[in-house]
Amino acid sequence: MLLSPEKLKQSSMMEETITEFIRAYPSPPTEWSDYHSIRAVMDAVALQGASQVAGVTETYRHITLRDGAANKIKVFTPDHPPSEGSPLIILNFGGGFIAGSCEQMTVNARCFVKAFGAVVVNPDYRLAPDHPWPTQQLDVWDTTRWCADNAKEVLKADPTKGFIIGGVSAGGNVSSVVATMAVEQPLRHPITGQWLAVPTLMNEDNVPDKYRQYYLSMEHNTDTPVLAARDLDIIQGFINADASSPLRYPVLTKAPLSRQPKAFIQACGLDPIRDDALVWDEMLKEAGVQTRTELYPGCPHAHWSFMPGLDITTKARVDTVVGMAWLLGKEMSRDEALKAIA
Repeated sequence: MLLSPEKLKQSSMMEETITEFIRAYPSPPTEWSDYHSIRAVMDAVALQGASQVAGVTETYRHITLRDGAANKIKVFTPDHPPSEGSPLIILNFGGGFIAGSCEQMTVNARCFVKAFGAVVVNPDYRLAPDHPWPTQQLDVWDTTRWCADNAKEVLKADPTKGFIIGGVSAGGNVSSVVATMAVEQPLRHPITGQWLAVPTLMNEDNVPDKYRQYYLSMEHNTDTPVLAARDLDIIQGFINADASSPLRYPVLTKAPLSRQPKAFIQACGLDPIRDDALVWDEMLKEAGVQTRTELYPGCPHAHWSFMPGLDITTKARVDTVVGMAWLLGKEMSRDEALKAIA
């Protein structure tokens, strides 16, 4: 989705209801330099979805990673799975690779179980700076491979009905990294779709030259709520990633983009990584990959997670369900999706 520089700049103008929300519920700036506080805030937000819902069984399991470490996954299964079999969905949490847990995507997981009869796996991955990069990406790769190997026998899912990987922010990054890795290292069952919400996929140094004029979000969003351009430098300091590696930036993959699974992408106008999503969408489309992309002008990074109850945040949540339906090859009305998130 390539927009003119003028339209990109307009998308960085704060949406009116976002302005009103911030005025009504003022909060101190997000201090990404204090990652302990970031973790506490994200854990508290995750607990808001703690109450279980009818029709969904939730269990925890530990799997063994490449280095012998145990990794926790949260598994959501339908009490009454569809007769044709349950698709498999893996949801990866966000938090700049320094915060978050498998609890973060609980609300989404329950929604997808109810809406699609899916089996959903929410993995943990070890966090920086305690565990250096690329531990996060490789943990998710190990977990995805385990899910592919054990989809039918252990998870009771049928990945031929759909095998989706996705996530928000850092979760979108690790999902995209895994999708590119799976091209060169095929899994037992192929990934059939990817949901990339506000993902970090490239930077100003490695965005392809032909798209450089459209890569302006770092310039447009230097001082924005939730995530600002300066915060990305702080996060990079914690993870100390090799910026020349495709394990950090999927745009650097050597795997042909034409073999990527179809993608549903979400981007926020008031977000320093807005154009990662928009440029990646265009790159995938040019490679012949099916994509659908939603842009939320005037909205900060992952606004639907932090600003509940607004029409624009509800729209984004409905879009997520409709987009997941599309990834699974299903049609779903917006009214049906609205009921699913209720």
